[in-house]
Amino acid sequence: MRRMSVDLPYFEQAQEGLVRHFGLAQFRPGQAQVINSVLSGRNTVVVMPTGAGKSLCYQLPAMLLPGVALVISPLIALMKDQVEQLTGRGIPATFINSSLSELERADRMRRLRAGEFKLVYVAPERFRSSSFLEVLSQVGVDLFAVDEAHCISQWGHDFRPDYAQLGQVRKRLRPPRTVALTATATPEVREDIVRSLLMKDPQVFAEGFDRPNLFLEVLDVGGDEDKRQACAGLASLGGSGIIYCSTRKAAENMHGSLCERGVNAILYHAGMDDEARHRAQDEFMSAREAVAVATNAFGMGIDKPDIRFVAHANIPKAVEAYYQEIGRAGRDGGPAFAALLFNHSDVYTQERLIEGNHPSEAVIADTWNVLRGVAEYDRGVYALAAQVGASEFEVSAALRILERERKLERGSRGEGQYGITLTQKAPVAHPHAPDARRLLASLLETFPVERSSTTELPILARRTGLSQEEVRHALQLLERAGAVKVRRPFSGRAIRALEQAPFRELGVDLSRVREQERRSLLLLKRMTDYAYTKRCRRTFILEYFGQEDMESSCGNCDICAGSRMQRLEPLARSTAQRRVSSAPGRPEGYSELAATELRRWRKGLARDLEVPPFIIFNDETLRGLAAALPIDRESFLSVKGTGESRWERFGPKVVEICLMARAAGDEPIPVAPVPPRTRKSRGARR
Repeated sequence: MRRMSVDLPYFEQAQEGLVRHFGLAQFRPGQAQVINSVLSGRNTVVVMPTGAGKSLCYQLPAMLLPGVALVISPLIALMKDQVEQLTGRGIPATFINSSLSELERADRMRRLRAGEFKLVYVAPERFRSSSFLEVLSQVGVDLFAVDEAHCISQWGHDFRPDYAQLGQVRKRLRPPRTVALTATATPEVREDIVRSLLMKDPQVFAEGFDRPNLFLEVLDVGGDEDKRQACAGLASLGGSGIIYCSTRKAAENMHGSLCERGVNAILYHAGMDDEARHRAQDEFMSAREAVAVATNAFGMGIDKPDIRFVAHANIPKAVEAYYQEIGRAGRDGGPAFAALLFNHSDVYTQERLIEGNHPSEAVIADTWNVLRGVAEYDRGVYALAAQVGASEFEVSAALRILERERKLERGSRGEGQYGITLTQKAPVAHPHAPDARRLLASLLETFPVERSSTTELPILARRTGLSQEEVRHALQLLERAGAVKVRRPFSGRAIRALEQAPFRELGVDLSRVREQERRSLLLLKRMTDYAYTKRCRRTFILEYFGQEDMESSCGNCDICAGSRMQRLEPLARSTAQRRVSSAPGRPEGYSELAATELRRWRKGLARDLEVPPFIIFNDETLRGLAAALPIDRESFLSVKGTGESRWERFGPKVVEICLMARAAGDEPIPVAPVPPRTRKSRGARR
């Protein structure tokens, strides 16, 4: 104890606070050193793996410092979870975010001024409010804590533009100490965090990434049925587990398949309503042997120590995201399994998601032109995407870009509310259907004629004694009869264009969007390298995060100790067969002339653009082009790994090379078609 007190002068104070405020007897590895750094007034960067106790590194100093600690957190659900845990311990904490009403926010701001809170959680978007910043300047911030700090960096796997403004916020608030915390940050991300937060000479803690109780394996699979068999095999081991899928539909299909096999599977994704998600999470946390099938929306705040396996049915978008998610397994120190079920076609899916998340200038311009043509757009993203002729995913990304550029704003009329206006016909209307008559009578008792009012379906159902479906049908009948005008709820928020200028006059700089796209593709390439590596997987990951002098063999991954998954559920095909089938559309042969010319063109373009060649086309896609020899848009898009944005940018040159190869006598080889995309032909609309 004496030695620790000499090395860490604030150790005894921190130890006493640990017992008094948190009821814990001792620190986890690394926590005492970080807390000492924060209490001493040093700016501090903390990189600790999931489950290592990062939150305590700012929560305990907050209780020992005299003023308030401001915690920047990216997710509302995570804020609520943290505040509930703190207030349950009697610690005065709160959050201020968009989930609160105006009255609630005003009350919490009043209490903040009065010094009633020790920890205040906010999202980075809160700093857009100048009045909020003014209050913080008056109150004074003793500790500025940035959670999930990798969101600051464009090299991080979850970049958030508002995080990038936190350096200027620090400059204005001038807190005496700042701590930035993340579970996943490579050396380049750490440098970005320090630079963006304008930190001078911070103390950096970045150790403890190794999870020796986790067995790491990548299993080649031929398709969905192989994935389901593998996941059923993992579930048969007993204990709880998480299976991550890249899309809601994939999660629903996996969940249904496991339930049919008798697995106690629980579904969780962002498309479910709040009550269903809470119910699923509670069931998972309380059951001894539950398997959660989920998208990456599941996991924040999940601290179940006895999770025995985490499987990824699709390749994640980055090593950082992967390591954060598998870190939820084996937190009790017992043996646990981290399995990546790998099929190269999933890489193409992720590439398309990245492209959709960074839409072309044409999609952004078309989205803008629709929005500036109306005072307020309240029909939802689905309808907007149909008007633009692009996918909802692309249009949602376009909206985020335009909102970030301060060209539009999204408000709310009250999602889930119906707008009801009784017409002059209402008092004299006599609907034939009994349900319509009952609903009309209730509306006439409640709402004035010819005045717009809002209500919700459950309220109308309760007043009339009808089911919600019966109310919905009755509203349709009354609307057809001209007795009421109905504005139905929309999915999302009302969108308002803040300018009326044509897109070309807006001055929107898309260079950052293109750079983010390039970096996202590079992060995916690193994750793909992990799947294909022939050396120790643990060494690959730890070196990725900057740890040096690693052993060449860990004895606890499939490379070093052999496959365990194959013993669980033998799969029919050999590895070689699986690798061929995992790339739909891969041809048996191709034009060597076209392939050579495509490689030469790709190399030169990559040099000019200062990007790796695979960013333009990876080798599989290049061979597919050399086989199909496309000479028009349709045949180009039939090749895996292409897509609309690549057609717009590279199509003419590819067609030129393929025409040359055909002229030399090479014949196109048919490839399996790519599933149709929702995006319409841009050429057809022009």
